[in-house]
Amino acid sequence: MDSHHSTYNLHTLENTSKFTLTPTTTLASPRTAASSQPHLPPSTSTPSNALVLNLSTSFHLTPPQQSLLDKGLTFIPHTTRQNQEELQRDIHNFHRRLKLHDYFSTDNSHTPTPFTYPSTWEPDPSKLNTSLLKHLKNDRKTLTFHLRRPPPLPTVNNITPSEKQAIKQLCNNPNIIIKPADKGSKIVILDTHQYLTEANRQLNNIHHYRPISQSTQPSAQSQIRHHLSTLYHQGYITHKQKNFLSGPDNPRPRQFYLLPKIHKPPETWTIPFAVPPGRPIVSDCNSSTYNISIYIDAHLNPISTKHPSYLKDTYHFLSKIRSMAVPHNTHLFTLDVDSLYTNIDTPTGIQAVRTTFSKHPDPDRPDNILLQLLQLCLTHNDFQFDNKLFLQIHGTAMGQRFAPSYANIYMSEWEQAALAKCPLQPIFYFRYLDDIIGAWPHSLSDFDTFLATLNSHHQHITLKATIHSEEIHFLDTTIFFTPISPTHKAISSKVYFKPTHIPSYINTATTPNTRSEQSSNHKSSAFTAFAPSPQTSTMPSKFYFMPSIHATIQNASSVP
Repeated sequence: MDSHHSTYNLHTLENTSKFTLTPTTTLASPRTAASSQPHLPPSTSTPSNALVLNLSTSFHLTPPQQSLLDKGLTFIPHTTRQNQEELQRDIHNFHRRLKLHDYFSTDNSHTPTPFTYPSTWEPDPSKLNTSLLKHLKNDRKTLTFHLRRPPPLPTVNNITPSEKQAIKQLCNNPNIIIKPADKGSKIVILDTHQYLTEANRQLNNIHHYRPISQSTQPSAQSQIRHHLSTLYHQGYITHKQKNFLSGPDNPRPRQFYLLPKIHKPPETWTIPFAVPPGRPIVSDCNSSTYNISIYIDAHLNPISTKHPSYLKDTYHFLSKIRSMAVPHNTHLFTLDVDSLYTNIDTPTGIQAVRTTFSKHPDPDRPDNILLQLLQLCLTHNDFQFDNKLFLQIHGTAMGQRFAPSYANIYMSEWEQAALAKCPLQPIFYFRYLDDIIGAWPHSLSDFDTFLATLNSHHQHITLKATIHSEEIHFLDTTIFFTPISPTHKAISSKVYFKPTHIPSYINTATTPNTRSEQSSNHKSSAFTAFAPSPQTSTMPSKFYFMPSIHATIQNASSVP
């Protein structure tokens, strides 16, 4: 979803029945609907099915580094140290869950109270099953034994010494950034200056961001707590909920980062074939608005799905088109909203929520205060990047809890008004957030008019369209036609894997010495690892605490 806003004309692909609407200022050849190859810069020798895409101009992976990253960013190496404090805490929490399960096993009416900190309450042991208490006692004995005599470290490592050294090398290299791709499973390596080039391009957009000298979080938190006091006195929330929703006294600064959009055609990249555009994400965890955004989303989410075009997921979509037949002259089309999150005009978005509230009234919902809290979150979304502070002044950011529901409500109001302007309508029109699919039974020139009408409805919302007479990709499916009569055709589907998708597999043979044993046991271990026998202790025989490769590299990086 590029940030380019242009008018669109219809272009016919030679010798095909596919039509792609592309910006008039772009000369790049459009992709075919059946394309299965990822967009790789011609300057790289990386095979299209390789997991790692190295776009750095100066850094080259050593064989151990390549081997390490080929395991994937979620791969967890064996650790060389143990965290006994974390172990004791985890075992205590596990035992508490077993006690609660036993205590409430005959009471199905118990439901946790939302918007509160996790409870630490435990049932009285006298009211628990004696066999469970005996079981937990054996666990504590096992834990005490292991804490006094720590088990030996693994004799079989799942990485080689050179791969272990590669982790340190990648962590300590300030000149590269390693990120998962925005879509698919690829790992992308960029020079730090390449990453900063794309980040600064976005942050220098004065319509969306503004540099600031100090954080707006203290101001936002003060106003949020004032509104929470009102909600408490009006009986909408309890004292415990008020404490939770108030957020931390020392909120964490939000962090801005990018995920490379390598699925975009490389000739359209920020620097063609060198620096891909990035999807902006703001990590909102433990900020002044993080908890209150959960409360806002709890009220927005149920009404964000109450519109005719709503799609929950792929299964929901397939259930809607199943057994559907269309006239033989029908085309399939998809529409992609260009940078939806950052292009939602805040006053228009809040008005869309207000309108949706009025359509779906709820006496237990504090509409006015919710709207004020929503505006606070949208107008006080500041964040750090490269030791600088920025304030988002337009749109919302991926990372805020309510963002998908808010965007869904905005688009439902947008499409209702925009579609009402169109004299010719599609046979069906479904939307999954910012991805739209429909069936067009009219002429292609009429579709050009249809698209132009939609694009003229709001200055900040631009759609990119693809239309085809036979098949089209949508979500993780390929939708295609099957003739059923001289006048009609059925809609069928098959699984579609995006060009950047790289499947991952579990290697059950880490070393020659363990291959035979693991080959015979790996199937059952996948189930028994989390289902210990009642006759044995629930405690595993060894305890290791292992961060993933991605977490290790990110924790060492100075740039988000």
